[in-house]
Amino acid sequence: MDKVRKIDSINEPTEPQKSALQVFAQIQELFRRLGILGQKLRLEFEGNKYLISCDERAFLVYRINEQDAVPPGVPGWPVCLVTAETVVDECGPAPLKCEYFSTGLALPDWLEIIEQYYRPESDDAAASG
Repeated sequence: MDKVRKIDSINEPTEPQKSALQVFAQIQELFRRLGILGQKLRLEFEGNKYLISCDERAFLVYRINEQDAVPPGVPGWPVCLVTAETVVDECGPAPLKCEYFSTGLALPDWLEIIEQYYRPESDDAAASG
């Protein structure tokens, strides 16, 4: 995470709690700015694979289960879901070694990672120059 450029936090401790609609609008704006709104993305982070999408209905981070012996219909699980009505963040604090389902990443962490992976190269050059 050292290389991840910080973006505005979803909820700074000193500001009032944002509504789900406000949080979702902020996420949609990030995806729109990156040119990836409405796309299905695959991302690998710390050895785990994720499907990520954001469209007019929802923002979703879905962890892909790569275990060989998984039952049919259980390909993975959602770790983060944001709609205009709700924010479900199952990411939580750093996972214990025995906690397989936790990612240890919260919603702001996911947004930083997504921005790092999908930020246009021209933005990288402007930031370093």
